[in-house]
Amino acid sequence: MNLLKMELKKMNIRPYCISALVICFCLLGLFYIFAWVPHLESGSEASEILFSSYRGIAAVGGAIALMAFSGLASAMGFGYVMKEYSGSCAILLFSYPIDRKIVVWVKTGLLLAFITVALPACTYGSFLAFAVTGHMLSLVDNGLYIMDLLLIYRDTLILAFLADGIVLCSIRIGFIKKSNSITVLSAVLLSMLLANMAADINNHLTVVEGVTIVVLFVGLLFIFDMARRIERMEI
Repeated sequence: MNLLKMELKKMNIRPYCISALVICFCLLGLFYIFAWVPHLESGSEASEILFSSYRGIAAVGGAIALMAFSGLASAMGFGYVMKEYSGSCAILLFSYPIDRKIVVWVKTGLLLAFITVALPACTYGSFLAFAVTGHMLSLVDNGLYIMDLLLIYRDTLILAFLADGIVLCSIRIGFIKKSNSITVLSAVLLSMLLANMAADINNHLTVVEGVTIVVLFVGLLFIFDMARRIERMEI
């Protein structure tokens, strides 16, 4: 418990909270743009069908949020987890009278907590703001029902866990070279590969759930391997 409090004090989370808030407002703007797509004469039939419902708009917004938060959290993971295991920071961490693997898992747990709270809060919060105004102004042809809101919230939570797995994998990849650019780039590439699947979550929920479980499990295995390597590191 003391270790958790100490790590919380060390975290400078404010810049990442500001970044998350910026993403939230960007998503809100994108939701309004998506709602306008069916009214464009140049729009395709597929996009018209997709953006004519609140769930379709939320699904595409969720995929964009997945990429944005994967990149943001991977940068946070580098600065908060990997960077501290190099140079003088590593000497300080290794002086802790506690198992090194426990320190790694505490840091990782705090990072995952940020993702799991920030992504749903920003994505669902911005969507609710859009949904309320959209319903009042009749921006979307389809109606808005309580069940739709509950299903969208469920989908957002699933994408949050998928982002957790992506960030864990990117941290392990970046740890090889201890490079911030490699960490962020790997997170962005992984999220881009899964973005189309995430945007189609309304039609292939089972597939998205299965991939999320696999990616999260692989990510946890990667962190377990990284923690073991850190335990064996010499100053």
